[in-house]
Amino acid sequence: MEHLDPERAALAALGEQSDDPEVLQHLAQCESCRHEVEQLRATVDVARSTLGESTLERPPARVWGAIRDELGFDAKLDFTALPTGSVPISERLAEVSTLDERRSPRAPRVLSIVLPAIAAAAAAAIITVIALGGVPSSPPPATTVAAASLAPLPSWPEASGDAVVVESDEGRVIDVRLDAPAVDDRVREVWLLTPEVDGLISLGLLEGDSGSFVVPDTVDLDRYSVVDISAEPLDGDPAHSGDSIVRGALES
Repeated sequence: MEHLDPERAALAALGEQSDDPEVLQHLAQCESCRHEVEQLRATVDVARSTLGESTLERPPARVWGAIRDELGFDAKLDFTALPTGSVPISERLAEVSTLDERRSPRAPRVLSIVLPAIAAAAAAAIITVIALGGVPSSPPPATTVAAASLAPLPSWPEASGDAVVVESDEGRVIDVRLDAPAVDDRVREVWLLTPEVDGLISLGLLEGDSGSFVVPDTVDLDRYSVVDISAEPLDGDPAHSGDSIVRGALES
């Protein structure tokens, strides 16, 4: 036996020829066939682990393209028409099975055995390509809930800035931008104030000209509706210095 034919390699990966002396002897002596069977077996193991899943995320066309190139499908296959989003595994398998029927003569015949035999092998291949290809996950959608134009205070006539509050499933964040000259012995601190300035909350120090700050869920932005950026001396005092650079009221 020169090498295992694709059908025997696939069956060995599925464990259906584990007692065949001829196959076992060949695998013990042939590193190439042994490596091929090990790769197929790894795919089978991952595929079988997805059998409990009801849906999978449909990857973009470029992921299908990577699968096509890896498996030797016809280079003319067009994946741009495939929709994206979550779909049942049964639909995913139908898509890949269709591609298998249209594969180029160079594609290994082993697919015609592995795909039907392990129902979720196509899903496992997609998951593997996504992991290796580094397809980025989509961030949770964010909605702008308020914004403010930050006007200069008398001591900083040339300063300007703005603030935007965005909200997502992960919580609220305020993005601020400040255009003002830096002072060597002072840092800039971002605050939320009440309109009457009878309450204030520090969100943190602003490093550079812009930054993002988490707004705790316990903070009522209807009450603390004014964004203030102050110049703070390096004296260890956590209180507001009274030297505000810019300030503005949030509006929904």
